[in-house]
Amino acid sequence: MPHREAKRRLRIAGAALLATMLLSLLAAGYAGSAQSWLRAGERYARLRGLPPEGGKNESDEIQTRAQAAFNRLAYPARTIPPAWQSRAQAYLRQHVRDGADMFPAAGAPNGTRPVGTTSWTGLGPAPIDNDAAADGYKYGLVTGRINALAVDPTNSAVAYAGATAGGLWKTTNCCSASTSWSPLWEGKDFVTQSASAIAIDPNNHSVLYVGTGDFDAGDQFSAGVMKSTDAGATWTQLGADVFTPFAAGTPDKPDQNIGALAVDPRNSNTVLVGTRHGFFVSYNAGATWARYNVHSHASESQQVSSIVLDGSTNPTTMYVAIGSPYASRAFGDIGGGNGVYKASVPSSGAPSFTLLNNGWPAGTGSGASNNVGRIRLAKSAQNPQIIYAQVGDYNNFNALGTWVTTNGGGSWAQLSGSDDFAYQDCTSFATSEGQDWYDLFLGVDPSNDKILYVGRTDLYKIVVNNSYTGVSSITDLSNVYSTSCAGYGTLHPDQHAVAMISSSQFLVGNDGGIYLGSGAVGGFTAMQNGLNISQFYAGQLGANFASSSSQFAFGGMQDNGSASWDAANTSQQWQARGNGGDGFFAAFDPIGGTKSQGNWYTEYTYGQLSCSITGAQGPFTSSCIGGWYTLFGVQLERSDWSTPFTLDQLHCTNASCRNIILGTYRMWASGTGGTSRAGWTAVSPDLTKGNNQNDSASNTIIDVRFAPSSPTSAVVGTDDGNVQWSNTLYTGANCTQAASGTAAFACTPNASASWVNLTGGNAVLPNRAIQGVGFDPSNAQVVYAAVGGFNTNTPGTPGHLFQASCSASCTSAASWSWVDKSSNLPDVPADSVIANPNNRKQVFVGTHFGFYYTNDIDASPVVWQRYQNGLPNTVLKYLTIDRGATTLAAFTYGRSVYSIQLPGAGGFGNAPAAPSGLGASAASSSQVSLSWSDNASDETGFKIERCSGVGCSSFAQVGTAGANATSYSDTGLVASTSYTYRVRATNGGGDSAYSNTASATTLAANMRNTYLPLTQK
Repeated sequence: MPHREAKRRLRIAGAALLATMLLSLLAAGYAGSAQSWLRAGERYARLRGLPPEGGKNESDEIQTRAQAAFNRLAYPARTIPPAWQSRAQAYLRQHVRDGADMFPAAGAPNGTRPVGTTSWTGLGPAPIDNDAAADGYKYGLVTGRINALAVDPTNSAVAYAGATAGGLWKTTNCCSASTSWSPLWEGKDFVTQSASAIAIDPNNHSVLYVGTGDFDAGDQFSAGVMKSTDAGATWTQLGADVFTPFAAGTPDKPDQNIGALAVDPRNSNTVLVGTRHGFFVSYNAGATWARYNVHSHASESQQVSSIVLDGSTNPTTMYVAIGSPYASRAFGDIGGGNGVYKASVPSSGAPSFTLLNNGWPAGTGSGASNNVGRIRLAKSAQNPQIIYAQVGDYNNFNALGTWVTTNGGGSWAQLSGSDDFAYQDCTSFATSEGQDWYDLFLGVDPSNDKILYVGRTDLYKIVVNNSYTGVSSITDLSNVYSTSCAGYGTLHPDQHAVAMISSSQFLVGNDGGIYLGSGAVGGFTAMQNGLNISQFYAGQLGANFASSSSQFAFGGMQDNGSASWDAANTSQQWQARGNGGDGFFAAFDPIGGTKSQGNWYTEYTYGQLSCSITGAQGPFTSSCIGGWYTLFGVQLERSDWSTPFTLDQLHCTNASCRNIILGTYRMWASGTGGTSRAGWTAVSPDLTKGNNQNDSASNTIIDVRFAPSSPTSAVVGTDDGNVQWSNTLYTGANCTQAASGTAAFACTPNASASWVNLTGGNAVLPNRAIQGVGFDPSNAQVVYAAVGGFNTNTPGTPGHLFQASCSASCTSAASWSWVDKSSNLPDVPADSVIANPNNRKQVFVGTHFGFYYTNDIDASPVVWQRYQNGLPNTVLKYLTIDRGATTLAAFTYGRSVYSIQLPGAGGFGNAPAAPSGLGASAASSSQVSLSWSDNASDETGFKIERCSGVGCSSFAQVGTAGANATSYSDTGLVASTSYTYRVRATNGGGDSAYSNTASATTLAANMRNTYLPLTQK
């Protein structure tokens, strides 16, 4: 198999060959053929705003993104620890002070968006006005990707939606344009924000099971099954030891995710789960799980792509689809088990599956792959013996066809007229989407089983003939890329989930959010209200964000391009900017930038910049792409999927900011705004390890930052563990700190800039992805590195936050030294680091599991506090501070954007002193009395935590006490049981450290208290 770099070159060569063929066709006079080729090429090219000469299609991009996401976490060991989220949760409760939960008041803002002083403020987008983009496709109001949907079977006004990285949401006023959604996974310790499958217990609609991870694209990883018994009010994590990557239940499987869930209608204790790596059953409502093979081909995939249950039989009959969608880069050609299997749901033990391949392509399920790929199943509501299977092509990801059985799987037939060519837009052009491995669903009209809805890139309505042998019609209801067709613009591309409600109502989840469908062409209503689930890579705030009357926020997102918000908005609705598609880093001139003035920059994959010199409203052009691409758009240099660039907001003239840098495997710089190709200069050699044949990294730069105190200094971090620094990035007599802010300020990129590799052979700095870099705000010779991955991958060099400084001239690596500043940070990937410009000792870190800050980075040891007040526990991809140093913003990968005012010297409020002298005594067989010493004068209350059993350590909060309290009675306990307690004080600044622990054993039933308190520990 060719190495990935060779594959990239092959793709580029293929693009050039295609262009040559097209020119040849046109020259030979084959106008009709050439037009078809061009149209197909344009469709692929414009899937994400990619220029037609780009050479990659979206399927390849999605797979590349998933692999890159894993590599960032796993480098260099190619593995991640199982259940790392649960371990982080337990660690935080023991070792890190936590802020209080003070959520901002609800309601839409008017004019200027107030920035919280002690709470994070959500800025949205919720949703995005996609029609505001200067170019690209237009889809109205959109938000982030939805993977799963479910409607309460007893009340269709209640529905649930699972986002790729934005958590689980609920509505109680479905279904219309005014439908509003509320998040269910807001807890500061919630272990995941990724939902991929939802099952409601058919016997008790208050019981929900939610499978986690990103089954469709592998962009996120499973944290197990989340269960609620009260309609989503509270949750329990199940199966973290089974359903997480590299867990005991799926050893050596890096991309474990859940894609199918079902509850036996005859026995609610039986729960079935389909994952990327096997079929699992719980016979005790999720308490324990067992993995069972659906087929016996040891080397072939057991990926479960669909589960359908027939509760009319006793026991319940299950149909399970094995649907490995393609020959994967990681596991090879393993689709030989693909097919539909049938079994009775047993009361215990392994099900006995039978392959149902009568009428399927020859060799289906035989152990050798054919062209049967991903399979989605759906059954008739009128006759459970009628089951449909929508099948993707294993080899080209198009539609292979639709199969049907009318006798419970005894025999099947492909519906005539259901092959890929039958999927056409209104101009009779075959859509040939090539993404059925990624976006595919199948729904059956609950009132008429001859009407099917097939979600692919587009959404289609299929009418089946009366004999269930063929297709009477296939209608494209959305025409997502056919701008001249009816329905275009009413539905975002890439369909992932469907929930049928009635014959004229169904919910659709796709890369742009949630829609209500009616079954008519263009009959879709966007239902995005309140869904702040955008997946941001990076962004920027306008100057003086906390006080300006013309606030701006701007960022780039997965699936939905770039968007901006400004104070003219009266809600959290943002406006799309640029040319659509995926968006990554983004920037704008904080001095001269407005909607109609100044430089604005957006980005597509691999550093394909677009810029506007006439404000946020555009137009945006590719004139700002430098020498990392050819003039014809062919990529010349290794660069990251999300190529980092940044505009220096602090070193500017009195009218505009013009210094901009971008990192591929080397650094590029411009001193004139970078709005023309000629304005860019390469200013470094290869800054990565460059070992692209022998490691799992992409060997690219993944973060770049300017020094706040020096216009000529910058630092980069790479995905293969390097940090490199330069203080000669620019030259010029007026390229100085003193000239900054004047009309004379001007900098010229230095093609001979000297760079210092600070990595030091990774003797102290871990050889893991350097996700974020930053500077001391007052000293360009002090840098920070936020380290991704996990300590287990570099056991000799653990840690996630490091500081480097130099002692002499700083021009040699020997003059620099690293210090591990991680201290009590949890072992989770650190994504971004930035210091407070108003207080150099105060440093902020965004991670895959929370936001942390210290008031004294110079302390030994550093004390980190967590601060989630109003901020969901999501991936904090990028931290940034506005030019005026008033506001800190977190651009999150899944929950949009949050901001908070920069705190003073005391941080976000000081946590109170810890109580001491905790004692516990048994007052009766059901009560324990606690007492302690209050050592604080500023607490607002106390939190009491308890665990049960001798030697226990799994504490949970059981009560609270008010300010100045020194005692608490814990009641409702079990007789003759040992309980252990601990207490901490709390206020708006956070929680104190814990008190000592104290234990007591409740009296036996009907006994009085004759025992003294147990010895304090």
